[in-house]
Amino acid sequence: MTKAPERGRLPRGLIALRERNFSLYVGGQFTSQLGSWIEMTAVSWIIYEMTNSPFLLGLNGLFRAAPTILLALYGGAIADRLPRRFLLYCTESTMLMASLVMGILAVTDSLQFWHLYLLNLVSGSLQAFSVPARHALFAGLVPRSSMQSAVTLNSVAVRGGGFFGPMVAGIALAYGNYSVPFFVNAASFVGMLIALAMMRLPPSQVDATVPRSSLGAGMTGGVAFVWRTPLLKVALGLELATGLFGHNTALLTIIVRDIIGAGPEGLGLLLSAMGAGAMLGMVLLVTFHVERHARLILTLGAFYTVLWAGFAFSELLWLSVILSFALGIIDSIWGVTRNTVAQLLVPDALRGRVMSVVMLVTRGGSQLGRVQSGFLVGLIGAPAAVLAGAAIIGAAILASTRVKLPKRIIKHVPPTPDSEAVP
Repeated sequence: MTKAPERGRLPRGLIALRERNFSLYVGGQFTSQLGSWIEMTAVSWIIYEMTNSPFLLGLNGLFRAAPTILLALYGGAIADRLPRRFLLYCTESTMLMASLVMGILAVTDSLQFWHLYLLNLVSGSLQAFSVPARHALFAGLVPRSSMQSAVTLNSVAVRGGGFFGPMVAGIALAYGNYSVPFFVNAASFVGMLIALAMMRLPPSQVDATVPRSSLGAGMTGGVAFVWRTPLLKVALGLELATGLFGHNTALLTIIVRDIIGAGPEGLGLLLSAMGAGAMLGMVLLVTFHVERHARLILTLGAFYTVLWAGFAFSELLWLSVILSFALGIIDSIWGVTRNTVAQLLVPDALRGRVMSVVMLVTRGGSQLGRVQSGFLVGLIGAPAAVLAGAAIIGAAILASTRVKLPKRIIKHVPPTPDSEAVP
């Protein structure tokens, strides 16, 4: 009787914060993401300053993407076989040590650009295990009826780190030295480790349906589940189409320089506007609880397609900034909605494996999207490449309308005891 009014004070978009474990997770997630963005921004700057080579700078991304793509399904299978908190202890601690080593090399003036390739190779490999484990862990920290709030707040933590991290990295490099970003990132992992240690988690549940000797079967279990779940196929199919043919930093750079005729400050303004729009999108999601996920995916996708196509016709910086801001709002809400669908439809025993498929689609698709953008722009030019991409995304959305989708995901999922406990 005394707890009900207290619990009701939280806006519905913040109800996931009722759970102590989830609150700890979000705090650790923000700290970790902030440090990661600081380090990633600094690594790009340092490599370019050391080599003065766009090719060697671009090659850096391959060292992070390749192990993630190659090991994603394996990492998901492992995340469902080992205690997820233990797995995160191992990955976070190893990444902490890697950043610490880079900081020491920088302090002693021994840092070479190939050291940073090695750092990204290690980080990419570890993320193939840590990302599925994180997704699988945090989804179990809240009841299913709070999943929209949990996914949104998790995205706020991630995008908040992406918004503040690059600014901190610039200040650290301008007024410090190469070592500062690495030491800051190493310290940020401590925040996540402390949050993990403070969580009160039930005993880990291991999937008993997959034999211990059959790791290969475990790796394909997530793919098989996605394939036989139409709604999840729609969400990930649109995720892949957007990653391959939607906006990316490489294509926006070409548009700013060759179509708009602006310099790097124009690109910075464009990306900042998109980041600001993404943060506003997160605020809207926290403020207004959205339950009609299925149809919302298609509606938001239609808005995204129109806004992205608009870049093909804009030669004015101010107009492109407005489009970028609006695109950031739509893309952030769309992304959270797709991720919420994935989290709600996946049983806990398969969560790590399915989340590894999600990671493979999102991170792999976005990296390959940069490659296809450069190739397509060379053939038909940037405006035509944007229109072609928007047309393909639009076609994917149109094809998705043929799939029979429930109006409300929360009703589509079989009720569980903890989903009924929250009003």
